[in-house]
Amino acid sequence: MQIEDGRTGDSVEVDSKYRLKTFSVSESEFLSVNEVGLSYVWNFPAYNYAAGDTVMWLRNDSNSNLHIHHIVLYCDTATTISVHKPLNVTPAGTLVTGNNLNLTSGNEAEATAYQDETVGVIGTIIQTEYIAANGVLTIFKEDGYQLILGKNDVIAIDLTTVGTSTFGHIAGFYK
Repeated sequence: MQIEDGRTGDSVEVDSKYRLKTFSVSESEFLSVNEVGLSYVWNFPAYNYAAGDTVMWLRNDSNSNLHIHHIVLYCDTATTISVHKPLNVTPAGTLVTGNNLNLTSGNEAEATAYQDETVGVIGTIIQTEYIAANGVLTIFKEDGYQLILGKNDVIAIDLTTVGTSTFGHIAGFYK
């Protein structure tokens, strides 16, 4: 039996122990989906926050699942961060638009997002993290898992202490 490389018809190489030599390229699911214009980032500009503020609120409005790849958050004050599924479904605050991460795509994010959401009530807590003063925290990406939002599912990020500056983003993709 002979194995050919598939491009030139040459036989593939084996080493001295008859192991097949191969070359492969791996890319993350996030990058793969980005190639077809389905990856987005919701940026939440800096603002002065109060204790208990919902600093980020995101609802998936698409029939496709929204996979949250990661959340990045900066706080000037040491605090606890709660990622949760809020009880309210009618948000208020500053509207945030999702930006497509594939600049060649004209696709728009099918999601509603708010910064400094003001009517939120903490529901089911998904994850709680601590962030040091003047620290940056990335949630989910290094943990090796994603949060998946179905149609009309909502996540929110709340801070427990008062501070003068917080900002960050949520990055995700549709699949």
